[in-house]
Amino acid sequence: MNHQNITTIASAIAIVVAVAMVFGANQSDVIAEETKEYKLANGVKVNALFYFADGTERVNFQVYEQISGFDREKGSAQFELEGSIDTDRALLYKAADMIYERGKSDQRHEYAQFDMDVILENGMVLRKFQYEDCRVTDYKVRTEFDKDKPWVYSGGFAVLDEFKFTCNGYKPVNTLLEYKMNNVEKAKTTSSLDLKQKPDFTTHPKFQN
Repeated sequence: MNHQNITTIASAIAIVVAVAMVFGANQSDVIAEETKEYKLANGVKVNALFYFADGTERVNFQVYEQISGFDREKGSAQFELEGSIDTDRALLYKAADMIYERGKSDQRHEYAQFDMDVILENGMVLRKFQYEDCRVTDYKVRTEFDKDKPWVYSGGFAVLDEFKFTCNGYKPVNTLLEYKMNNVEKAKTTSSLDLKQKPDFTTHPKFQN
């Protein structure tokens, strides 16, 4: 093997190593991008608590939209929850799958109806909505890939869950008002007892020499 061949092989190895390093760096960037949290106005997060027969499950969503329920004379409450697919919703998936397999009209299984709370918080609970006798009435998965949408970072993709719920019971809870009412600083007033002249016990005979 002459000197020219050795030089060519060494150059080829150097190119391969350089490409591997660049690819590895790009892979690291992709992983870091996947763990990035979505930006939320005022830091408000949407969390839902599901009370299933198999246990309670807390699921994080990014979109909460009320469809009906404010007018109590016009039927059941309906709302939608949307969020990026994650590992926190195994029981919710089971509920959706069970309703699909058994049909919406079948009420003879443990996931046919359940209670749930939707909580809006940013370090403290700002708003809470309690729902009773709920069921999953629609479920689909879609992918966002338009870089102009808030779901997507740097032209990437976001795979999303979309759930629609219908509930027979609906109760809004004003937790923010409750917090403010319970933490109002009491006015500092002077007691009438404080205005009276305190007795001078040093005048008592026992204190005299």
